[in-house]
Amino acid sequence: MTYGCDTSFLMRILTNHPGPLAAKVIAETDKRIKSGDVFEISDLTLSEAYFSLQANYGVSKADALALLKRMSEATGFTVSDHASDILALPNLATAKPGFVDRLIHGSYFSEGKTTIACEKSFRKLPLSEVFSV
Repeated sequence: MTYGCDTSFLMRILTNHPGPLAAKVIAETDKRIKSGDVFEISDLTLSEAYFSLQANYGVSKADALALLKRMSEATGFTVSDHASDILALPNLATAKPGFVDRLIHGSYFSEGKTTIACEKSFRKLPLSEVFSV
């Protein structure tokens, strides 16, 4: 079976907090992965986890991205192809456009759509149009 992960679920695994709930989530997840189940992490869940790790747990951008990359590569977990490609980029913590903007672009790009933005950094990405004055 494939499950879609909510941010609250993913955060228990990433932070091991709160302890009792995290322990239950991790144990049940391990059990299900061993039986062949897969946990899909959407781009939206990745984005929320990225911001939550920084805002609520004091994790740096670089460390948050490293945690998400490790999770995306862990047995039993999957992310979109473009999220996997983005998480593999070097220096992603300081890249312009940043992680979430690249996820947004990647989602549209994978569907052959042009991304419309007002941030000049989007000019670096294919199929992007930037409005500016």
